Amino acid sequence: MTQADHKPDEDEVALLALLPADGAPEDSSEIRSRLGWEAERFAGACVRLEGRGYILAGEAHSKTVCRDLTAVPPEFRPACGHPGSRVTVRQVPVTVPHALCDLTGVILSYPGHGGAAVRDSPGRGVGNSKGIRVEVDAYTMDVTVTLSGLRRNV
Repeated sequence: MTQADHKPDEDEVALLALLPADGAPEDSSEIRSRLGWEAERFAGACVRLEGRGYILAGEAHSKTVCRDLTAVPPEFRPACGHPGSRVTVRQVPVTVPHALCDLTGVILSYPGHGGAAVRDSPGRGVGNSKGIRVEVDAYTMDVTVTLSGLRRNV
């Protein structure tokens, strides 16, 4: 199952919520302690998330764990979890997985096509007269940016 087909379960969401949005590593034992989980439950969530490309947990999940931001284009990474930030999108179409990078409230723009804010409205999109369109998937809350009138969107 790919990121686009998967909505993290409760354990996965809880673990991801404790990891820094910028991808900085956290001590695995500290995270497990804060969650109040036994080793097996923590390891299971790590294995599932690592298998889907959401986190990097290392061997035996014993030292550190962090978000795997390789699926998030570089220009978006500083804005993850920072409403009000501005991002100039470099390539369209692009989809940013919400489980890795919360773009709610971030303003996205594309040169020559204006900008639009990512809304907290799953299943809805917003656009402008210059052609940028920002949609939030109803199921995964992933954010997709497209432009009208460009062949590379198809």
